[in-house]
Amino acid sequence: MKILNSKEKYGLISIIFHWLMALIIVVTFILGLNLKYNYQYYYEVLILHNSLGITILLLAIFRIAWKFINIKPSPLPNKKLLMKLATLTHILFYIFFFALPLSGYLLTNLQGDIVSFYGIDLPEILQSNNDFKYYTHIVHDLLGNILLVIFSLHVLGALYHHFVIRDNTLRRITFLKMKKN
Repeated sequence: MKILNSKEKYGLISIIFHWLMALIIVVTFILGLNLKYNYQYYYEVLILHNSLGITILLLAIFRIAWKFINIKPSPLPNKKLLMKLATLTHILFYIFFFALPLSGYLLTNLQGDIVSFYGIDLPEILQSNNDFKYYTHIVHDLLGNILLVIFSLHVLGALYHHFVIRDNTLRRITFLKMKKN
C-alpha cells in the first residue's frame, strides 16, 4: 500500500483520514444523543463529545490541506449525475465538518459550560445565554441530523457502487485490491 494517492487509488493517509473521520462521526453522533438522556455522566459524555467534535474540525483542516498537496485519483467512468452527487456530498461534508463543531462550541458556552478538548479547557467565546442557547441547540441538532442523512446516503452510494455497479469506487478508499476492468 502506498502512502500517497495514485491516479488509480487513494493512499494510506487518505484512507486513514476517511475511515477515522467516519468512525469519529458515528461515535460523536451517538454521544450527542446520549447527552439528552444520561444525566449521571453528563459532563464526562459532554467532554468526550466536544473533544471528538473538535477533532473532526482539526481533521477536516488537515484533510483539506492534504487534498491540496496530494493528487486525487482519476474519476471512474460513471454517469455524470452520480459524479455530481458525489461532488455535492463531499462539499456538504466539509461544510458540516466545520459548522457542527463551531455550533457545538457556541452551544456549550451558551449553556454555561466550558469546552474541554481532552481535558484542556478552551477559551469561552460567548457567555451563558438561555435564549440564544435554545436556538443554537436547535441548529446544532438539525445540522447533526442532516449530517447523519448525508453520511447514510454516502454509505448507501458506496454500497451501490460496490454491489450493483460493481466498480472500484469502494475499493479505492479501502485496503481491498482493485478489480481489473
